[in-house]
Amino acid sequence: MILGKTLETTYNMNKDKTQQIWYKYANSKKELHIDCIDVISKCYLELGQKPTSEQITLMATLLLDDLAHNYSSMTIDEVAFAFNKGIRNADEGTSCFINVRTWSVWLSKHKKAAQLARQQNIITEYQRHKDKIKAIGTTINKAKRLKE
Repeated sequence: MILGKTLETTYNMNKDKTQQIWYKYANSKKELHIDCIDVISKCYLELGQKPTSEQITLMATLLLDDLAHNYSSMTIDEVAFAFNKGIRNADEGTSCFINVRTWSVWLSKHKKAAQLARQQNIITEYQRHKDKIKAIGTTINKAKRLKE
């Protein structure tokens, strides 16, 4: 049980409310829209597709609306992580299209997996991902200091 409390405390400490979708939607909707454009653009690039800027903007607006109404407790980094995983998961058959249904599958899957992990008091896949990135950054910084 101590481990469970530690994991839950770690999760809550790392979950900065100002980074959550609901907060950004209420306080800086334009910045959130730009974040959505970035996520959508990256997906199109990874899939080798070349939509027009109008299509990207429209898709980003749809994504913004979905995030605000259905995934407001997530952060934009979690959204990008879910999209990244979804694009690379060819088993589901949703990895080659960017549309509302596709990202709903990706985001729902991520949200359910994260909720289950927290219920079982284990670290979420996204948190492990963040920890790995942090460890890599630390290692690189140490290597840079050794070079000097």
